[in-house]
Amino acid sequence: MLFSVTIFGSVAADNSDQKLKRLQEEIDELQSDLGGLRSRRDAEQKELRATEKKIGRLVRSLQELDLKQQKQKARLRELQKQQLRLEAEIKQQHYALTAQLRTAYMTGRQEYLKIFLNQQQPQKIGRMLAYYNYFNQARIDHIGQLRSRLAEIDQLSAKIERGRHKIAQLAEKRNHQKQALEKSRRARTRILAALKQDISKGGNRLEQLRQNEQQLKGVLSRLEKARVEEPDKSSSLFNRAGRRLQWPVKGRIKARFGSPRTAELRWKGVLIDAAEGQPVQAILEGKVVFADWLRGYGLLVIIDHGSGYMSLYGHNQSLQKETGSLVKAGETISMVGNSGGNEHTGLYFEIRHNGRPVDPAQWCVARK
Repeated sequence: MLFSVTIFGSVAADNSDQKLKRLQEEIDELQSDLGGLRSRRDAEQKELRATEKKIGRLVRSLQELDLKQQKQKARLRELQKQQLRLEAEIKQQHYALTAQLRTAYMTGRQEYLKIFLNQQQPQKIGRMLAYYNYFNQARIDHIGQLRSRLAEIDQLSAKIERGRHKIAQLAEKRNHQKQALEKSRRARTRILAALKQDISKGGNRLEQLRQNEQQLKGVLSRLEKARVEEPDKSSSLFNRAGRRLQWPVKGRIKARFGSPRTAELRWKGVLIDAAEGQPVQAILEGKVVFADWLRGYGLLVIIDHGSGYMSLYGHNQSLQKETGSLVKAGETISMVGNSGGNEHTGLYFEIRHNGRPVDPAQWCVARK
């Protein structure tokens, strides 16, 4: 059974992608409508969104540069090994050629002269001449092989030099990206301080949390409307998984589903304490229907698993998948962070069925 057919019909895939693109535009409008950008706090939220998205792009870019550097260094090591092997082979051939030349010198022209002057066995002359011609041809072949190996050494040396230059370029680019990342992080710290000051001056945190939840509800509602269901709805992936899914990250659960968040609000998912940069893995195969920044949730990934089930992964440092991507269970979709204006790193994780939040602990078990 093909993976793409498991979640979405192949005929409807293109239409689904087009719907997702239109949906993303609607979600952008939704974020603007709810924020309104009418107050300083809304302007700061907009700036926070731009800054955290930039941080996410820079982190992902640095990861890609690190991977390129690792591959380039591995290639350079392999070229250097080839160079050492060739140099050893050249040394052996050089010894062999030296021995041949020494033998040729010792049995050189005087042997030819003896052959012609020795009339006792004239029948051996032709045979001896053929032997010496063969000996000389072998010497010429060795010289040709030596020249060929020396040419290979020159080519490898040029490749090694280009490899070193490429690594230096990647290192320089990485340094620029790292400086840009640090600058963006300092900007984020400044924005968060301003937001905190505004809230302390009379901002209503409960109102902000409600607004964030309302925004997420609006996004999920639009995703539900844009959904393209699989032909066979008789058995969902969740049911086939047998309620033994792996948690998306390793870590201690700081806030459990249904526990109080404020005096009036409860957690609709779980907050997992995890280290910054830790890979976040999809709990099941599905299709990424949202991969963007959302107020209160930061860089957020939403995966549609079919049959009304969705999983949500928030507060990421960077996103590894784009909207419309098909993912497999256990595949890395993002990196743990503290986006969304959080001071501490961790992953916010939800499971929803037909738009309603369900306890992830009913489905997920501890990682081995």
